[in-house]
Amino acid sequence: MRSPLARSAALLAVSCAAFATLAAAPASAGTPVTPVPSGAEPSIIDGSTAQNPGYITRFNGHANGYTFFCTSTLIGSRWVLTAKHCMYDDNGRRLTDIDLYVGSNSASGGVHAKASATYVYSGGDLALIKLNTTGGGTFARLAGSSSDAQEGDSARVYGWGATQSTDEGNHQSAVLKQASVRIADTGATDYFGGPAIAADTLDGAVAGGDSGGPMIDDGVQVGVCSTSDRSSTTTYGSVAAGRGWIRQVSGI
Repeated sequence: MRSPLARSAALLAVSCAAFATLAAAPASAGTPVTPVPSGAEPSIIDGSTAQNPGYITRFNGHANGYTFFCTSTLIGSRWVLTAKHCMYDDNGRRLTDIDLYVGSNSASGGVHAKASATYVYSGGDLALIKLNTTGGGTFARLAGSSSDAQEGDSARVYGWGATQSTDEGNHQSAVLKQASVRIADTGATDYFGGPAIAADTLDGAVAGGDSGGPMIDDGVQVGVCSTSDRSSTTTYGSVAAGRGWIRQVSGI
């Protein structure tokens, strides 16, 4: 399962820096998400419409008149897990004004909460957000061991990200999307060089706005979306590798 990853390594390396910006691609704060035409199939650049299991969360960070879009997961009543690179604006400054929308298929539906505190992981592309109110009662089940993700496993990824690979900030999906991937390498590295899971895309590719979203393997969140080449390969920060830090910060 390692040869497909090796073939795309050069593409992935080129895409890393772009993804850190595009994954939280700025779009004018007042610009509405383009409505989905009747009969259209909104997607993670292909993929399909998803049903929110109740814990997938939309992330809208605000700075300098822009909104930065990411995806995240509710892991406790007041705790959300996302990607570290989602926590910074395009000037590298830490976001402090963040709206979260929990549990809906709509990008602007569900339980609304604000970030009251944020924490970033020194060991890779993971971050935690503490909410100012209860986000709900359905939580992502987090990987406790690296064995929860095995090379060759089929997994599912989710997000409200771009439906095309150009002008991503202005083509965010209005509804939650999903795609199938096959885990190719459990010894990969994420955008910050931390432990990660690399996967080959099967029916859809993650793009800007999908960052921070979950990779689910047999009902368990094993990864957090970090990088993508927008076509064949994506990497997800390892939840198992950061599990001790998550527990230390959140108590979960």
